[in-house]
Amino acid sequence: MQKSCLPLVVALCVVAIGVLAYFLGKKNGTKTVDHMALNVAFVQEIAELSSLEVQGTASIKTTNITNDGSITDALKKMFMEHTMNVSIPYIAKYGVDLSTQQLTIEEKNKQVYVVIPPPQLLSYELRLDRADALTKRGLLVNTDEAAYRVVEKKLYTETRKQMETYPAYMEQAKEKIRKVLERYYAPMKYRVTVVFKDEIKSKVNRPLY
Repeated sequence: MQKSCLPLVVALCVVAIGVLAYFLGKKNGTKTVDHMALNVAFVQEIAELSSLEVQGTASIKTTNITNDGSITDALKKMFMEHTMNVSIPYIAKYGVDLSTQQLTIEEKNKQVYVVIPPPQLLSYELRLDRADALTKRGLLVNTDEAAYRVVEKKLYTETRKQMETYPAYMEQAKEKIRKVLERYYAPMKYRVTVVFKDEIKSKVNRPLY
């Protein structure tokens, strides 16, 4: 199944199971619905599947030219310049890692309070098969494949570090998880509050008490 279809499949599964739980609850009393509402394992699976995938292009430029207008720099540009502009598309995936941490669920008066670890960068890949490189070399500089690999590695290291703390993508990942969990609880007539652990300041703000 293609990655582009995964969010749709997750959403359909969430809605289907929510509707099933709602009707089972009407038939067998509230115990079934409560069980589904507080099913940590299933909510954990939903949260893990609700990852955010983003794509873009990472770029880097390296050069030994200062462009200070000096004669030395002009001679270097003619004979010894080694400038590289490298652009490589990337695919990054953000989500919650529940392999070492757990979410918690509390319920009171048809309100559900879900606490989840904050999203993080789960994977980061440079599409090297689609790399675009522009190189300027002086007359005495030969093609250096090793130098290109060094620049490529530097690009990966620097951009991955930036992506690990990129606030916009973190917020998008949180919002996606919130919306998916809201759809899960909606057929059961539960109001859900999803809070990430990095957002908790005080227990006083918790809506159940």
